[in-house]
Amino acid sequence: MHIEWTPNASQSPYLFRQAAEWTGVKVHRAKVLPGRMLKHTANFHEINISISGQLTTQKCSSTGKTVVTKSGAGNLCLTPYGQVVGAHWEKPLDNMGILLAPDFVRNVAAENRFSADFQFKEIYKDRDSLIQQIGFALLEESKSETPAGNLYTDSLIQTLTLHLLKNYSNAAAVQENTSGGLSGYKLKRVQEFINANLEEDLSLAELAEVADLSQFHFARAFRKSTGQTPQQYLMRQRIERAKELLSKNDLPIVEISLRTGFKNQSHFTTLFRKFTKFTPKLWREMKLA
Repeated sequence: MHIEWTPNASQSPYLFRQAAEWTGVKVHRAKVLPGRMLKHTANFHEINISISGQLTTQKCSSTGKTVVTKSGAGNLCLTPYGQVVGAHWEKPLDNMGILLAPDFVRNVAAENRFSADFQFKEIYKDRDSLIQQIGFALLEESKSETPAGNLYTDSLIQTLTLHLLKNYSNAAAVQENTSGGLSGYKLKRVQEFINANLEEDLSLAELAEVADLSQFHFARAFRKSTGQTPQQYLMRQRIERAKELLSKNDLPIVEISLRTGFKNQSHFTTLFRKFTKFTPKLWREMKLA
């Protein structure tokens, strides 16, 4: 992908730029000066959302027809993998892009029992507040000083990918009975696994494997059984373990923060206060008084 900028080459075309990446998924947002993106063949499933400004897109559709579309604020453009696309913008543009690797999407589809042979629809101009909100949430998490962790980002990415498969593809899902929660045995196994690994940045895939379910069905069944998302449950268990350790006077607070899965003492203090209204130091002083 190559971009030619209208401003003088000595001037940076970027007014603001942010990017984040996870396995199979890239998200970026940029406020840029006028320019044009030369036609290229999409190597990913590309989603572009105009936050502000107007973007003119030229696509070569699957039928060979060239389609030109002007999109304004909030508009979504989906370019499936392998499609030829180019664009230009005459005024400053604030744009969010989400790239999904084809192999990653196929794996999510297979895990959630969608038909293997599917195609994404060519979307030229649409609105989808959920996709935009997930994009913002992923970017915010990537720069957060108190990140929620893998379970949170995994859940967002799963929700995004399945939303796309259900609403913007011809994939057909095999119907399953997913109205109930986890069986008592599976729930106990998952809870024991979480409690034994509180210091780790657990992923949704790891917990789903313990329960022998797809990630999406596991997350839904776990919430049905506990009233909490896996990430919420993990965080509460970390706080409870921290309380146990703080009630003893033999471990430094920084050591407790690491043993309960927090990035550092500042991260631990921020979240402990959020859940208890007290700092770890004050909570310990009250317990040991």
